[in-house]
Amino acid sequence: MEAFQNLAKKAGFRNKIVKQEFELHCKDCGRKYDYYEFDNGQVVKDGCDCDMIALAKESTENYRKKQRKSKAEKIFKQSIINDNLAQVTFENYQPTSEKLNYAKGLCQRYAQNFTLDNKQSLLIQGSFGTGKSHLSMSIVKEVKAKGYTVLYMNVPQLISTIKNTYNNRNGMTEQELAQIISDVDLMVFDDFGINMNEFATSKMFELVESRVGKHNIFTTNLDEKEMTRNKDMQRIFSRIMSNTTLIKMDGQDYRTRGLKF
Repeated sequence: MEAFQNLAKKAGFRNKIVKQEFELHCKDCGRKYDYYEFDNGQVVKDGCDCDMIALAKESTENYRKKQRKSKAEKIFKQSIINDNLAQVTFENYQPTSEKLNYAKGLCQRYAQNFTLDNKQSLLIQGSFGTGKSHLSMSIVKEVKAKGYTVLYMNVPQLISTIKNTYNNRNGMTEQELAQIISDVDLMVFDDFGINMNEFATSKMFELVESRVGKHNIFTTNLDEKEMTRNKDMQRIFSRIMSNTTLIKMDGQDYRTRGLKF
């Protein structure tokens, strides 16, 4: 094989070699190479495959990131989100008390520190209109922007969606929906526990069970007594609280703030 310096000369490479070594061994790729250092600071390792391997890895990772983003977008379209929630952010959340401001800070840190290495969940509990859904959706937006797969489901509407799979109204089987919910990086169950009959309780147990040990966010207006009102609910609550931080959001309803009665 023709020496690198001869090839460089034929190609019109004008920089001078200031250092060269031959028959070196690369401990990373295991190949022998010749080392050339030029007066412009450029270094060439002729015969070493490490640069090509690194380039291939970078290209593969960029492709995977693109695929993950595409998958995240596709899954997120299955979310049940009303028009008001589509506009929320951490920036436009206005807490009405120090306690709610503290809750906002906890949610922001959760979003900022989100990784798949350390699975953590949140139970955001409090009265109506304190911004539970607002903060949970704000988390969703930040986590999704990082390329993770996220699904946001209002629980009463989720139960209706499950029922609609029985007559193919949404083009998806119950098993397909359950698999998506099980597989996403972050699952949000909004308004958990509201008007849950025997059917809803049974389905929620299955879904929550599939999410144990993963990233989840639950929002609810119910207190602990209401969430454990019978044995079936107790079983669900036990799984919800696995590696979960409770965030209480009691305060003034921000939707009625300023109104006079």
